[in-house]
Amino acid sequence: MAKMNAKRVTLSTGILRRPKKTKFALVDVVNFNKKCSRRVTVQVFDWSTGSPIPLKVSPCNTKKCTITVASNKSIFFFADVSKVRFKYEVRITQHHDRKLVTNVTGVTNASFTPQEGDTVLQRSLIRIK
Repeated sequence: MAKMNAKRVTLSTGILRRPKKTKFALVDVVNFNKKCSRRVTVQVFDWSTGSPIPLKVSPCNTKKCTITVASNKSIFFFADVSKVRFKYEVRITQHHDRKLVTNVTGVTNASFTPQEGDTVLQRSLIRIK
């Protein structure tokens, strides 16, 4: 059984240029671990001014959103990036667990269509802490 106090890491998309049609940054998380739930925290920053400005992340509607992902379940977070002029970044803090997979996608409004060049898969996220 995996330890409940597994080490937590912070991952980043790096700075992404916002395509015109991208309205939301969507973070999908799946916990394939059948024995342990995992806590995941998401932050989204507008870097258009050259400094990070935190944006509200749903479903918490706060600048730092933490949700527990039950074992063998998936959840999603999202932030409205429609007012970001140039660039944004998504940071995810989660347990270092190969069975916890996180992907980030820039999507349009109503149909939530993924935008080309605006997706960062788990394997491409950069560990910053």
